[in-house]
Amino acid sequence: MESVYLSNAVQTAPEVPQDVTAGYPTDGSATGGISATVPGAQWYHAVTMEIVNAIRTAGLTPDRNDLTQLAQAIRAIATAASPTGAVQFFAQATAPDGWLVCDGREVSRAAYPELFDAIGETYGAGNGANTFNLPNLIGRFPEGAATNVGLTVAAGLPNVSGKFWAARTGRGDLPGTVANGAFSEAGRWSAQVHNGANDDWGSVYQLDASRSSAVYGRSNTVQPASVRLLPCIKA
Repeated sequence: MESVYLSNAVQTAPEVPQDVTAGYPTDGSATGGISATVPGAQWYHAVTMEIVNAIRTAGLTPDRNDLTQLAQAIRAIATAASPTGAVQFFAQATAPDGWLVCDGREVSRAAYPELFDAIGETYGAGNGANTFNLPNLIGRFPEGAATNVGLTVAAGLPNVSGKFWAARTGRGDLPGTVANGAFSEAGRWSAQVHNGANDDWGSVYQLDASRSSAVYGRSNTVQPASVRLLPCIKA
């Protein structure tokens, strides 16, 4: 595509007329006295340059003999917005055209050469010859990293700890039962110890991490608040 006309072309772009109104074209009406719309040189120029500029934006050189350049430009611009190997999340249940679900499966190196060039064997070598693995984001959360890209990290939580003191008698001369952190007193029993008094007692202690933070016990796995979306990689 190039700004080329068969005859009567000039080297100066036409100016946009300021004395016309915006509207829609018409074929005119002989009986109604309405003339047909005349596009004019500026209209042809505007349409041509919109196409030529799109071609140039895609990094192509306009070629008067190539009538596929606009299509090439659209593909190039769309690819630049989501390059091969980009990962995005989608609200639908199936992958859009040109995308693959990040489920860790093996795919053909021959069928997806550009994707293989982008990620290689980072997420698995497949059969080592004809296939390679996609990232597996099913049941996993992505983590930003500048190194070790592709590393899978196991779930984990910081340790939960606490202390308790259990010495106590009815004499009142020993410190009371004390527990903190994830520990708490769950019960007592009568025990004749130390001075033999019946009001001596011992304590039963329990460990409950939810006493330290309400986040513990909400799930049987490590589960932050989330909404589930479909992870896909641009092929």
